[in-house]
Amino acid sequence: MKCFNCGAELTASEYCDQCGADVSRYRRLLQISNAYYNEGLEKARVRDLSGAVLSLRQSLKINKKNTSARNLLGLVQFEMGEVVEALSQWIISKNFQKEDNLADFYIEEVQKNPARLAAINTTIKKYNQSLLYCDQGSYDLAIIQLKKILSTNRNLLKGHELLALLYMKTDNYTRARSELEAVLDIDRTNTRTLRYLKELDDAEGKKPRRQVQKEEIKTRKDSVAYISGNETIIQPVGVKDNTGLHSVINVAIGIAIGVAVMWFLILPAQQQRKSAELNDAVADYSDQVESKAAALESLQAEMEEVKKESETAIQAASEASEKLAAHEELLKAYRSYAEENPAASLEQLEAIDKETLTEDGKVMYDSLFQQVGADAIKDLYQTGYAAYQAEDFATSIQNLGKCYELDNTQRDALYFLARSYHKSGDTENAKIYYQKVVEESPGTRAAADAARFLANLQ
Repeated sequence: MKCFNCGAELTASEYCDQCGADVSRYRRLLQISNAYYNEGLEKARVRDLSGAVLSLRQSLKINKKNTSARNLLGLVQFEMGEVVEALSQWIISKNFQKEDNLADFYIEEVQKNPARLAAINTTIKKYNQSLLYCDQGSYDLAIIQLKKILSTNRNLLKGHELLALLYMKTDNYTRARSELEAVLDIDRTNTRTLRYLKELDDAEGKKPRRQVQKEEIKTRKDSVAYISGNETIIQPVGVKDNTGLHSVINVAIGIAIGVAVMWFLILPAQQQRKSAELNDAVADYSDQVESKAAALESLQAEMEEVKKESETAIQAASEASEKLAAHEELLKAYRSYAEENPAASLEQLEAIDKETLTEDGKVMYDSLFQQVGADAIKDLYQTGYAAYQAEDFATSIQNLGKCYELDNTQRDALYFLARSYHKSGDTENAKIYYQKVVEESPGTRAAADAARFLANLQ
């Protein structure tokens, strides 16, 4: 534990040994923050993810630099399908603790798979599109979109919850319950999901049930009345024909009436019904063809959009990787400068593509380059001149050439560079640099010597 005032390591005393600050309350706050972290850890272990989020956020309210709580919060959010929020927590944690931080591993695991990053980006856009469909009342399209999202990211709890609400809206209670149970498999005490399940139970309990009552009522000795639904049927009892002739006549009349009814009423009605069914079938088939054609066009357009989004996401991931590499090289250059190795720092700075840096990175690059430049030029000249005196002309040419390239006002470096080329046997380059000495240092002894050597080489 370090002092909040001076950063010194604290002892058991209630006061800092370094600056004398009262750290009793500060120590108590850190203990409370760690207690909330332990509570969140216990809840996460039993898959009470929403409860763990509340405890961990409370821990971070008290101590925002509690990287253990922040890393665990990122893991819980990642398990709940909220990848962007998890990455945000890990990046903040990395800023607070540069070394030995598990956030580096988590970020690397996510970033090393550009296809997954692209899928995550697409999932977020599709979820927002689903919300837009819901606002517009296009519940079928919203359900289709959410199914696609959950096929890619099964742990997106808010996606399951929204899909369950849509199923409840369309009275599909079985599927709604399945989606809510999928949420509870991931987060066993999710308050919102439990509330939805309660509402679902209430909705299923209020479904109307048709009850048909049938009551037999004896009205007279010769008849019986029945109540079926809203109709009352009275049926006589004990009535029958006394003669066979009447029976035959009644049968004949019934047959004749039946034939007439079938000829004049039933057959035309059946023909009309078949024609109507055929027309309905043709219209339904036409509607299906048009619907499938429209769906095909929609899917093709969506596929093109997904393809563009995937290419954009891959490009963004590549650019992010380049920026991360550039910033790491910038940190290496700063470390070399801190270790009093300006030449190595300058070489690392030159290897960086400045355009890949952020605005803050560019400011740091320019500041470091100005600090390194003067020291590096001096170091390169001293190293090159020492190599020239030791007749190590390859090293002197490399260092003196770099020195003059960085600062073309270094006349001595230019002169000894020309001499190094001359003594190494490279007369062509020696002529070029002798000529530069003559032109850039007129009236000096170095220019006179360079002119004399140049004349001997002609």
